[in-house]
Amino acid sequence: MAFKNINLDENIILKNRIPLLVIDENWLKLFGDVKFKNMQFLKEEINELLIKEGKLKKESHVLQREKTYAMKMILGISDAINNEDKNVDPNLLDEYKNQIETINEKLEEITIQLENIPHEMRELNFQLLKLTVDYGYKELKTREKKLKETNTELEELRERLRDLINEKHDYEEWIDATYSFLHGMLGSQEMEKLDEELLDKGEFLW
Repeated sequence: MAFKNINLDENIILKNRIPLLVIDENWLKLFGDVKFKNMQFLKEEINELLIKEGKLKKESHVLQREKTYAMKMILGISDAINNEDKNVDPNLLDEYKNQIETINEKLEEITIQLENIPHEMRELNFQLLKLTVDYGYKELKTREKKLKETNTELEELRERLRDLINEKHDYEEWIDATYSFLHGMLGSQEMEKLDEELLDKGEFLW
């Protein structure tokens, strides 16, 4: 798969000790769920290599144990033959030798693959880093624009809120002043009567 070429020094991976991105917590948090297909492709490729590496190491460990067992059997059979033990089949010696040869061939293949995997991972990780930089800068530009729009909207809301608060204070001041004026003129008893007639029933002269 071809990727956009971003001018980035490949040595930056070693120079800045950039980790394998697909297992880095910060990268996963920021970009792990990104649906950009090229990034997803590289992420899957690296994860497959990690799985392959794990399987090869496990297989190598099993083969090493089988080889150790075969070598022990060869030593045991050789001792028995040297001691002229009639109960030992000499053909077993060749069988275990052949088994060791087969195991060695498999181990050599595994070793070659394990030696190549880190290089493949570094290359894929570098490609993923370049895509991350490209995607990251595009998102920075987009989100900075959204942030600016959000800040503008917030400022408009703050301005509207300030206007509403001032309007609320004006209403409260007028209501308090009017009640105070009428109460001073009419007294509390007359005010209670008028509150019931005019405010509660809504019966006004105009």
